[in-house]
Amino acid sequence: MITTKQVLAPGLVIGVVGALFADGLAVLSGVPAGWAVVTAVALGVPLAAFGAGCSALRARGVLRGGAFAPVALYWLLAFPLARLVQEVVTGLVLAGRLVLPPQLAAFLVYQALISVGFAIGFVWVQERMWRSG
Repeated sequence: MITTKQVLAPGLVIGVVGALFADGLAVLSGVPAGWAVVTAVALGVPLAAFGAGCSALRARGVLRGGAFAPVALYWLLAFPLARLVQEVVTGLVLAGRLVLPPQLAAFLVYQALISVGFAIGFVWVQERMWRSG
């Protein structure tokens, strides 16, 4: 039986790790610290929420355990949405207006391509946490 903690923990870990990467890249690019924090939170929160959703679907058997394709399809949609949320929230907080990425379709397709690697990392984290927990 998978516990609530086991369902939520992988999503939280993925959200925190994603936020730390976003924060680190923002700092390396030279933006002010406050901007970097906004960038990190704007990505970390949706990743954590989508991660918890993915774990819950796997725990209920909707996304079959041991099979990568269902999780990859989930993140194929969820990761681009998380990145779009990050872009919109960052624009609202830092610029005070709705800012969409230029060439929105290309942005979403690129994020979908990246999502496969992200899905691999998510499954790895989740499997390790479920085995230890």
